[in-house]
Amino acid sequence: MPMKKTQHLVRGLLALGLLFTLVACETPEKPLQLADLSQDEHLYIERLVVLERAKAVAFNDHTLGDVVLDSLALAWGDSAQTETAAMAPQDPLRCAAIHNLMGRILAAEQDSLMEAPFRRRLSAPLPDPVPPEPESEESTE
Repeated sequence: MPMKKTQHLVRGLLALGLLFTLVACETPEKPLQLADLSQDEHLYIERLVVLERAKAVAFNDHTLGDVVLDSLALAWGDSAQTETAAMAPQDPLRCAAIHNLMGRILAAEQDSLMEAPFRRRLSAPLPDPVPPEPESEESTE
C-alpha cells in the first residue's frame, strides 16, 4: 500500500512541476538566484529537486529507490502535493523566473544525478548556479 501512495506523490509532484514549467515561457530581465526566493518558493524548489534526486536513486537501485521514495512520501505526508502546489507563486512571470532557476539547478545537478545517484545526496544543499550572461543585441541578429 505505501508504494501506491509513493507513486501518487511522485506523479502528482511531477505533473505539478511540468504544469508550472509550461507557464515558464517568458523570462524576466534578471534571472533569480536562491537568495531571491521566499521561504515557500525555496521549499517548493527544494522538494522538486529532492524528488529528482530520489528518482535518480530509484533508477540506479530499484530496491533502495523504493525505500527512499516511500520515506519521502511518509515524511512529506499525504498532503505534500497540495502543499507544494500552494507554495508555487501565482504570478506567471514569477513562476517563469522560478522555473528558469529550477532548470539551471537541475542542469547543475545533472552530473550527480546521472553518475552519483546516492541516498546521501538527498540532503545535499541546493546548488546556486550563476545566471547566464544576457545576450547582446549583436548576438541575436
